[in-house]
Amino acid sequence: MPAPFLRKLSKLLTPLAGSLALAGALYLAGNTYQKAGAEALEMVFRVLAYALNIGLILFAAQFVHRLVQIVLLEGLVGSALGEPVPRLLVQLSGLVVFSIAFAAIAGYVFKQDLTVLWAASGVLGVVLGMAVREPLLDICSGLALNLDRPIRIGEHIRLHKVGDNTIEGRVQEISWRSTRLKDDCGNIVVVPNSRIAASTITNHSRPSPFLEFMTSIVMDATVPAERVLRILEAAALEASAAFTVAGAGKPYARVRSVTLNGVEYGIFFDTPVELRFRARSMVLQKVLEHLNAAGLRPAWPKGERAPGDPAAAEWRTVELPVIMQAMAATPLLGDMPADDLEVLAEETRLRRMTAGTTLVQAGEAAMAAYVVLEGLLAAEPARGRSGQQETARNIGPGGVIGATALLQGAIHGETVRCSTGVLLVEVTLDAVRAMAMHRPESAELLSRRVAAQVVSDLRARNGGRASFADEADLAADVLAHIRRAAGLLHVGTT
Repeated sequence: MPAPFLRKLSKLLTPLAGSLALAGALYLAGNTYQKAGAEALEMVFRVLAYALNIGLILFAAQFVHRLVQIVLLEGLVGSALGEPVPRLLVQLSGLVVFSIAFAAIAGYVFKQDLTVLWAASGVLGVVLGMAVREPLLDICSGLALNLDRPIRIGEHIRLHKVGDNTIEGRVQEISWRSTRLKDDCGNIVVVPNSRIAASTITNHSRPSPFLEFMTSIVMDATVPAERVLRILEAAALEASAAFTVAGAGKPYARVRSVTLNGVEYGIFFDTPVELRFRARSMVLQKVLEHLNAAGLRPAWPKGERAPGDPAAAEWRTVELPVIMQAMAATPLLGDMPADDLEVLAEETRLRRMTAGTTLVQAGEAAMAAYVVLEGLLAAEPARGRSGQQETARNIGPGGVIGATALLQGAIHGETVRCSTGVLLVEVTLDAVRAMAMHRPESAELLSRRVAAQVVSDLRARNGGRASFADEADLAADVLAHIRRAAGLLHVGTT
């Protein structure tokens, strides 16, 4: 037989065996009493009869209580609820059974009139009810909470009542008189059940174990809403990786209102209720990083003398300095002189792509490199020889895609897809050619940076087995490819 069934059976057999044993002893004691006739033993057997009768009733009550608990509560009620029966119901059933048992002892063993007893207990109950009104109210409220089940252990709730302080936390225990909550600071808050019954309850754990939280930011009205929404959604999606849970929805942004200071945008994201403030901080931090990379900042109070204030025109489009700033922040172009970056930026073009589209496919020839200005992309490495797919990585503002493959004349090693709408700077070999025509030394500097990047990646992948001779040879190959592809075989040579 299964072990749980044997344990439940043993709980039933113990009081049953005790009842049978005491009943047998009582029967023998009755025969002995009839035969003894000794006045000295009369009191002893009378007391023994009382004890045996009381013991029989109590063991029978214990058996009935276990039977109700196992068969009725745990078997039928627990199966209907789909979860363990509240401890309060088990205790209440025991109280009812043993109250009947004590009444049986008074009426059957001691031959007392139960009518008088119940009348006396009724008067006593009225007096006690007036004296301990609050505890009784808490007990009745606790019983109602266990029957109605508006809250359960492990759920996060908020209690609010007009004119009273708001209490919120995760339910730890529901007892006869009180409910224990663990608040967001880790403190245990003991709340009387009567207060819970009189309060409006917001259950954050139903119907899902997370809630949709919102934070807002105000942007200048001259910035296109499409651009702001793209930046905000990319920032929220990147930040949500630190706090998202299974089943949570994808973060999104919406226009909330138009104010005197600008347009207010709401950023909505799903998070466990305990992490909502920490998650808001993470989202706002990423929003500021993405806005800074795009050359934007939140709006501030200002006075506009006339419609279409020219001072705000710099926020309408992506200007050349913003593209140069994004390029200068990349590892490959960070050391380039400013005039070289300006020539390169003038030859680039902006590309806008929607969420879900594929930018480059692993295995295809690299025709251009891309610098991310706004949005978020996911890079999925090609399957290795083992056939296992490596974990995708996020590429946010300032990230570079396909530069080493373009300048080596190689193929893309990753498939890159847009997680949100993105704004990219596309750099082709024609742009590199223009920069090399402007300053031939820039092609050599760029080739060395590409070689250093490739060798660094190889060292990280192969446990450090790559020499400086490899880097010098690779730089020469990259330089030759740049000159050949851009038609500059004789530029910079004598």
